[in-house]
Amino acid sequence: MDALSELLPLTVGMAISPLPIVAIVAIVLAPRGRASAAVYVATFTAVSFALLLLGAAGASRASSAAGTGKVTLILSALIAIGFAVFAVLSWRSRPRDGHPVKTPAWLAAIDAITPARALGLGLMMAAANSKNLPLALKGGAIIADAHLSIVLSAILCLGVAIGGSLPLIVPAAVALSRSPAVTRSLQRAKTEMIAYNAQMMTVVFAILAANEAAAVLRHLPL
Repeated sequence: MDALSELLPLTVGMAISPLPIVAIVAIVLAPRGRASAAVYVATFTAVSFALLLLGAAGASRASSAAGTGKVTLILSALIAIGFAVFAVLSWRSRPRDGHPVKTPAWLAAIDAITPARALGLGLMMAAANSKNLPLALKGGAIIADAHLSIVLSAILCLGVAIGGSLPLIVPAAVALSRSPAVTRSLQRAKTEMIAYNAQMMTVVFAILAANEAAAVLRHLPL
């Protein structure tokens, strides 16, 4: 059960995702934002839940051959290396002084978003997320290593998925007020996150890499 304590930093790591947050902010500011926002958040959360279940199922099968905890240890080592590489790449991709930030093409089309397109966007943001995908698979592996019942394991997977989606759920809920002050705050947040996405992701990837490296060191036999 001690391994389950690793789920909290993992969930926080999943939650800190600037581009999915930018997407939900842009969606709620769009003309058909309410319905589309609900579909986007539900899809993102459902895909995260499915990835966690996939990680748990895969780790359960692998642990019988590799030994309990070895799957999580290997995943932690691979994720630490991957996140360190992504931190360097994110830093190198930052806009240089005097150069404008390029707005993603999908973001420019969000004003015309529909619930069907929001479903596709939520699927893409969750399944093709270079940070959340390995974290979700590792989260499932951690839950599998705890050897809980199927129902309790599924509940934990759902809890992590919802926790990782909170930064999307909160703006979607707050935007329901349609307050001018809320709209201005969301617009400002979107602009800032687009402008500093590379810098934020560099810090996030570096912290996650350090956290995974620490997890590897904790599990190594002394």
